[in-house]
This record gives sequence, C-alpha cells and structure tokens, in this order.
Amino acid sequence: MPFKIIRQDHYELLGEGYVLLTAPHAASPEADLHTGQIVEDAALASRSYAVVGKVSRDYVDINRVQVAQTEFRKSIDRMIEDNGIRCILDVHGKKDLGVDIGTALGETASSQTTDLVRVRLAQDFAVKINEQYAGLKPGSIITSYSKKTSQGEFTLEALQVEFGHEERHNKRERVVNDIAELVTLINRRLGFSERG
Repeated sequence: MPFKIIRQDHYELLGEGYVLLTAPHAASPEADLHTGQIVEDAALASRSYAVVGKVSRDYVDINRVQVAQTEFRKSIDRMIEDNGIRCILDVHGKKDLGVDIGTALGETASSQTTDLVRVRLAQDFAVKINEQYAGLKPGSIITSYSKKTSQGEFTLEALQVEFGHEERHNKRERVVNDIAELVTLINRRLGFSERG
C-alpha cells in the first residue's frame, strides 16, 4: 500500500516500480476535474508512485517552465532520483470525448511504450496520438523530464495522457483500471519484478 505525504500545493504517494503517475491540475477548471482522484486511485491499485497537484490551473499552472522550481516539481525530481523512475504518465483532462496521448511527436517516449499505452487504452476508448495535445509546450512535464542517452536510447520516458470529460465522469472506474494496468505492463516491460 503506497504511503501518502501531504504537501502545501500537492501530495505524493510512495509506491514501487519504475512508473510515476502525475496529475498537475487536479483542482478545477472543469477540464481537469477528477484527474487527481483518478491518479490516486490508479496509484493505490497498482502500488505505484504518484504526485498530485492541489492548486487550480487558474491560479498557477505547475505544468509550465515558469514554475519549474515549485515544490510539486521538486517532488517529481526527488522521486525520479531516489526511486529509479523510468517512465512518467502525466494525466490531464480535456473537454472533448476520447483519449489523447502526447509524446511531443515521439521525442519524449519510445514507439514501444507509446504503442503499449495506445493499444491498451484503445481497448476501452477512442485514442489519438500526438494530435491536439502533443505535449509540445516548453516546460511541460513530458518535455522537462524525458531523457535519452547520447545513442538516442530513452533512460526516462514521459507521456501525456488526456482523458475526455465523458471518460472521467461516466467511465471513471474503467479509466482508473486502465491506468493501473498500464503501470503493471510498463513495469514489466522495463524489467521490474513485483515483490509478493
């Protein structure tokens, strides 16, 4: 069972594995409603790490470069360094139907991980990759944290996953289960073996 640490503008769930779930905009506006609780429930179900923001995007957007030194970002930095995180699933909301996966046009995640996420989510939702929400904004979580070796191999992958209003409200349990299953699949792909 992950351990929860409450901070002023966010909270952390300490778990296991190589995957970190993030929800920077867990408080209003409506487009991001429920993302924090979805990430928390998925982290608890998968026993993964998570960092969930508690400040509305209307007040401060902790997903942008101007606020890279916030406690939220420092918690992400610590989790990566202390726990060997190798993949970030950055969960957001959107108003339209369906699910958008952003990888900054393939710059922040391998095609294998992107395909794994796409195929799993496509079993339950309409999925698009790198269309409207490509994650291209400088300073976003996925563009700030993905890392490659000089040979072009990812040492840290980051994907932005945006769930529509309908999915977050009326298919919430399915969203939580799919994210938890993705954590397990990605951990397995990265060679993490669960302790019994």
